[in-house]
Amino acid sequence: MENYQELNGTFQQELRKELDAFLSQQKNKFPENEVLTIDLHCHDHNSDVPDELLGRILHLPETWLKTKKLLKTLQANGCNALTITNHNNARSCYELQKKGIDVLTAAEFSCTVPDFNIGIHVLTYGFNEEQEKSLNKLRKNLYNFLEFAKQNNIPTIWAHPLYYYSRDGIPPMDFFHKMALVFERFEVLNGQRDTWQNMLVKEWIERLTPELINEHALKYKIDPRKYCHDPYKKSFSGGSDSHMGIFSGLTGTRLYIPDLQKRIAKEKTSDLALEAIRNGNLAPFGAHHNTEKLTIAFLDYVFQVAMNMKDPGLMRILLHKGNTQDKTIALLVSNAFREIQHHKVTMNFVELFHNCFMGKIPSKSKRWMVPKVYKPIFDEAQSIAEIKKSGSDDMVNLFSRSIDSMSKHLNAILHKRLAEKLKNAKAKKKLEEFDLNNFMETFELPSEIRTYIDNKDKSIFKSKRNFMVPNVPKFLDGLSFPFLASGLILAANYTSARVLYNNRPLLETFSSNIGKLKHPKRALWLTDTFEDNNGVSIVLKAMHEEIKQQNLPIDILVCSSTLPPDDHLVVLKPLEEYTLPFYKQQTFRIPNFQDIHTLFQEGEYDRLICSSEGPMGIAAIYLKNAYSVKAHFYIHTDWLVFARKVLQLDHSNISRLRRLLRAYYHNFDKLFVLNTDQQKWLTSKSMGFSSESVSLTAHWVDEIFKKKYLSKNEVFSVENNTQILLFAGRVSYEKGVMELPPILEKIKKEVPDVQLVIAGSGPAEEELKEALPDAIFMGWVAHDELPYVYSAADLLILPSKFDTFSCVVLESLSCGLPVIAYKTKGPKDIIQNGNSGFLVNTKKEMVNAAISYFKEGENQKMVKSATIKRAKEFSKNDIVNKLLVDLELK
Repeated sequence: MENYQELNGTFQQELRKELDAFLSQQKNKFPENEVLTIDLHCHDHNSDVPDELLGRILHLPETWLKTKKLLKTLQANGCNALTITNHNNARSCYELQKKGIDVLTAAEFSCTVPDFNIGIHVLTYGFNEEQEKSLNKLRKNLYNFLEFAKQNNIPTIWAHPLYYYSRDGIPPMDFFHKMALVFERFEVLNGQRDTWQNMLVKEWIERLTPELINEHALKYKIDPRKYCHDPYKKSFSGGSDSHMGIFSGLTGTRLYIPDLQKRIAKEKTSDLALEAIRNGNLAPFGAHHNTEKLTIAFLDYVFQVAMNMKDPGLMRILLHKGNTQDKTIALLVSNAFREIQHHKVTMNFVELFHNCFMGKIPSKSKRWMVPKVYKPIFDEAQSIAEIKKSGSDDMVNLFSRSIDSMSKHLNAILHKRLAEKLKNAKAKKKLEEFDLNNFMETFELPSEIRTYIDNKDKSIFKSKRNFMVPNVPKFLDGLSFPFLASGLILAANYTSARVLYNNRPLLETFSSNIGKLKHPKRALWLTDTFEDNNGVSIVLKAMHEEIKQQNLPIDILVCSSTLPPDDHLVVLKPLEEYTLPFYKQQTFRIPNFQDIHTLFQEGEYDRLICSSEGPMGIAAIYLKNAYSVKAHFYIHTDWLVFARKVLQLDHSNISRLRRLLRAYYHNFDKLFVLNTDQQKWLTSKSMGFSSESVSLTAHWVDEIFKKKYLSKNEVFSVENNTQILLFAGRVSYEKGVMELPPILEKIKKEVPDVQLVIAGSGPAEEELKEALPDAIFMGWVAHDELPYVYSAADLLILPSKFDTFSCVVLESLSCGLPVIAYKTKGPKDIIQNGNSGFLVNTKKEMVNAAISYFKEGENQKMVKSATIKRAKEFSKNDIVNKLLVDLELK
């Protein structure tokens, strides 16, 4: 990845500063020789009934971690008091106690707050087996649960307070005000939450003054003494929340016990720990992190699922609680893992890395057996094991770097092999014979999953009963391992971000309420085209210049192997570049999604804009769902017209494309369109967008587009009294250029001295030259030379029905050149018919309007005088300001 532009900005610095100050304060809170160190939130294999529905459907525990391994890790990381907080049970604690091991009885209970119908987690300590039964019966009503706990002197802690379960959206602040009354202890450092969430909890609890608590008690008619021994003393705790055992004990709590050195010889450590928790003598410890710990934990969990998962059974999936979407996802996940289990190389990778995460260094003989191309990946795995075994203080960052390096190696192997496959397919002319219409008509995915695996045909695709079935084993030969392995890493990154930021709206609400730790408003604008010489890239370059000039909180992200980075322009090197057989004019550059994932987080972005439907469009949808942010799409292209004119799709396939576009655009929160026709189309019944989600915008032109004073002879090398009919733009079929020959022929019958000039280049250029031997072809014209071309011409002709806006029209008007165009989409929203130009419906009308214009000298002067005035109405400041308002950046 090229320029990172100091993306790790002030917000992360503010969080680190807050955390460091807090940790320093907590470290000095109690005398060092009178504290016990404990991880108050950790799990082992007895957390076997997950809260998440998907895990329950698939019959998966939250971890397979053995109790003995967890205890060993806790002690290695400095814990001298022990507890295990499995979900809704203390079986591991009882088993250890029966073996004579001193451990504090504890569990993490899933409780429901009935008046809000919200699920939360409550860490609970020091109960017995009979009390556990009562607590499990009462957990459906948090208030009853806490009342029972207080009566029996059982201390509780609200775990990760900003993480909740709710089907009704974001909890109101009334919910948190009530919880502040009924809890005494709050987990402010959770090892699986990011620093932003942890510090928001800390700030909120610190502001709970006695006066505010009394105010809440009066408002909600709650006596906090019913649930708290001392409602005015709020205590902070910490815990790793580790399920895999990798980070157990690295986040935790120091428990203050006066006269500890004397008492420890006579009393059980677990009793002393319980006393400190009851008294609120707690001081949390931990470290700064974002998604790194959770990503690593999820990655190891995925590895363990692959190693241990058994077929849950179709009937279990179909008959379990949950909606159709839940069950469909469960079926797909189950099949995905079963296929991973069938792939021996991938399973070897999975087992290797799980062992390395546990600190088991692989033998040197294993490396000899690894293919050369995979040795760097093996070496990274070995380094993970060595880091784990060393107990490095920087373990999380070192793990993350190794995982990132592995991902890059795997992606490089994958795309190199994929490129070779496509190259071979081209050599065999398979792609050259590719028929897009036939492909779209026949390509349907069969519902029988094994159809893909059992396909024995030698070709990549084989036809089967009106299906075009991809021969998966044939195509994935050599790709399976890098694809599956890199997919697992990306899935872990996605899931960790999704879990952490699923409640982003709540975090934003919280930060607004406390007036501190507000995430910056900053947009990432993704596009597949920037350096290409097309209308979209011209618009984006102009936008980039304006972003730089005003230093707007927007960065544009592009994927390129040649483009240099710039201020507010982030450039990623592509993993590979491809061209498709049915559209060779555009190169598709494949970015590394792992880089984009990291970039979005470290760049402190909180919203997205996307300008293209290619790989960057997919990346935008990925980021939107991973980080729970708003995403906007800027529609530059009318794909239905493009499909008809360029791809030459038939009517049925156009209909398929429309449905695909509808499904794709519905992933975005707001669409920006450049003309009223598209606005009406998108808000019609066939597309189904609300009027609020479709915003009309526009382009502007550079200040260089002004009336210039060079003669026709200087610009076109013709007599100055020659009437110049100009076409400017891409010389391609979708621009309607093949209509120019018959149109010009008819105009010349009435105005013989008209000279057609073509300023531009493109795929239809040679054919057009043959049809128009007397026309002047200027080829591609540099951007800063175009104003001279426009200014010296008499009339711009635009036979295109493809343009969504048409910068050419606005550039022309800005230079005092009237335009004649079809009354469609972009041009009709710019040109005022009969004033700054002419709008027509047919070729015949276009011919007549041009003849009339050239023959009436006085009319020419009137129209030309109106063009510049109309162009000025497309004010750059107004357009940018409206865009910022729509993006909620202003």
